[in-house]
Order: sequence, then structure tokens, then C-alpha cells
Amino acid sequence: MGKWLLLILTACGATTKVDPSALTVEVTKGDLIFATSFYGEIEAKESHPIFVPEFRNTWQITVQNVVADGTRVKKGEPVLWFSKGTFEEDQREKVSELAVAEANMRKITEQLGDERVTRTLAIQRATMGVELAKLGVVEGVNLISKLDLEKARIDLARAELQLELEKKALASFEKKRTAALEVERLKVLAVSDKLKEIKSQLELMEVKAPADGVLYAPYTRLNWVMAKVAPGKVVRPGDKILEIPELDAFKAVVYVRQRDATLVRLGDEANVVATMFPDVGFKGKIVSKDDFATTRNERTGSSGPQGTLKEMRVVLDLEKTEEALRPGGTLRADVSTVLAKGVVIAPLAALKEIPGGHTATLKSGKVVNVKVGQTSPTHAEILDGLSSGDLLVLQ
Repeated sequence: MGKWLLLILTACGATTKVDPSALTVEVTKGDLIFATSFYGEIEAKESHPIFVPEFRNTWQITVQNVVADGTRVKKGEPVLWFSKGTFEEDQREKVSELAVAEANMRKITEQLGDERVTRTLAIQRATMGVELAKLGVVEGVNLISKLDLEKARIDLARAELQLELEKKALASFEKKRTAALEVERLKVLAVSDKLKEIKSQLELMEVKAPADGVLYAPYTRLNWVMAKVAPGKVVRPGDKILEIPELDAFKAVVYVRQRDATLVRLGDEANVVATMFPDVGFKGKIVSKDDFATTRNERTGSSGPQGTLKEMRVVLDLEKTEEALRPGGTLRADVSTVLAKGVVIAPLAALKEIPGGHTATLKSGKVVNVKVGQTSPTHAEILDGLSSGDLLVLQ
């Protein structure tokens, strides 16, 4: 029959020539397992983050100095200083402005006080004029002529009118005085508030440790650029610059391709190997998986062509820790998850994808249609078309 066997079409399906020496694989029954390794880094389960303070009307600020990464610090100790820039000059200007505003307020207050005394004296003089004019009006006594009496009455009316005018002028002045003093008070308050704001911002220039521990500078986004904090770095309010991690419990953070992320599930276990302890395995369990994928470029701030690969963040809790473990250390997580239990399984290398499905070639040469369920990177769950024990020709 030669090297090739000639097979013909039969009623049950197509046949093809099969090389007698072709490699074959057996269809089996068991658990469909997805096993692979992911790479990432160690993070503390609990940490005390340190952020750039919210500086009013300041969108960027420069780091002047920072305590070295890995330094053990006490709560309340200074760990980072920002460059004061123009803040001290602004403070000196506002101190001068405040002195001028307060001096001007004292001057206006004294001037208004003098004017108030003058107007009060004018009322007193007008009051005395009224009393004097009343003495000239003597009715029922034949001491003055009717003409003089009428004149005296006119003088009294004029004096009473003058008194009324002086009282109205004082009332109007009081309103003017109150408004003028309020304007000066607000000027002083505005400069004083600005000075307090500058002083409060100067107090924020020194960042203090929120807890006892070892200082850690993570690789994070600073002013939209991924970097570690260092003298001369420009940062924005809200940027995470430092942290003090709790060193008694850690987690593993890995980034998984979208295709593989669909195959790992919460609760899946993994063997985690830290680079600093290559001979020690840490038992880990997947506790969270992001709902959305991001590119490496987005995550790291890079712009390389490989950075367009989309990945999802997966977090594993570590059951135990070593005292020497530190955040930022690299690791490998060997994850194994059961995709389907007790199913018929065939290697993907023995299946051929066609429009609308798959086919497989039996050792006999018969080509059968195969219905595939879940797949791992190497095997597929067979829903129909093959049985356990069938021998398939590798495609």
C-alpha cells in the first residue's frame, strides 16, 4: 500500500491520508486545568500612604529633599521637604501689606473720631442756641414789643432747625463712619487671611511621618510621570510620594493578559516565589481581579510598542511571610486553576479550527466535527464528537 494509506469517503464522514509514522495523542477524561506563571511584585497588605498636601492655588511643587528609602522613622519625624520657592517672599510682602493696612485703618479711625467729636460739639452748640433763643420769647409779659417777640420766635425756630440739621448730619456721619471702618476692616482681614494662608502652606512644606516604620518610596505617578520621589522632582497635590508599610503581612500583585485573566478566578491558589527567596514557596490565593484592563504604557508611563499590551491587575494574599520580605520585590506566581471537572479533554494541537467550529482527524483517517467547550492554552474541553480513548493525529 506504500507509505500512505488510501482511504475513501464513507457515509459517516470524510477520510484523509494518514502517514503511518504520524504522531498521535489520546483523548482523555479528567479535569481541564489552566496552569501558568505570572510575574509581579510584593506589596504590603496594609500601609500608611503619604501624599503631596493640597496647596491652595498651587498646582505643582518641587521636592527639595527626602529621607532615604528604607530609613526607619518615628511618627511625627520630618521625612520630606518641598522647595519654598516664592512662598517666603510672598509672606514678607503680605506682612508689609498687613502693616500698611492696619496703619491706614488706625489713621481713618482717628480721622473719623475727630470728625465725630466736631459734629457732637456742633449739636451741643445748636442745643445751647435753642435754649438761648427760648429766653427771647416771653409771652404775656409786656417787656418787649410785638416786633421783637416775633423776631425772637423766628430766631428760636431757626435754632431748632439748626439743631435738627446737626442731628441728621451726625446720624448720616455715623452711617458713613460705620461703612468706612468696615471697608478698612475688610482690607485688613483680606491681607491677614492671605498671610495666614501663606503661613499654613509654609507649614506644609515639611512632611512628617504618619506612623512608626520603615520609609518606602514606591514607583508611582508623579506629575503624570511614573517615577520615584527624589530631590528636584516636580509633583502635584494628591500625588503619592511615600508610604510606611506594615511589614507583617504581604500580598502579591501580578498583571495578567486579558486572555489569561478570563481563566483565573477568585479563590484560585498559587505558589508564589519571591526573587529574594528562590528556594522558598509562599502559598497564595487570588483575592481580587480588576474589571478593566490597562496597557503597560498607561500603567508604567512608558511609550514602547510592547506597552500597548492590555493587562489586568490580579492580587493574591500570601498565607505566610518572611521577615526579610520588602515591598517592591519581584516575584513569580505559579497559578493552577480547574476550568472544568471530569470532562473529555483533547490537546489543541490535535484540533483544526474551521469556520463555525473544529475538526479532528482520528488515527484511522476519519475526519470528525468536534464541539469545543472551555479551553486552556494547551487543551480543550470536548462537548461532542470525540470520546475518551480516541487517538488523534497531531495537526
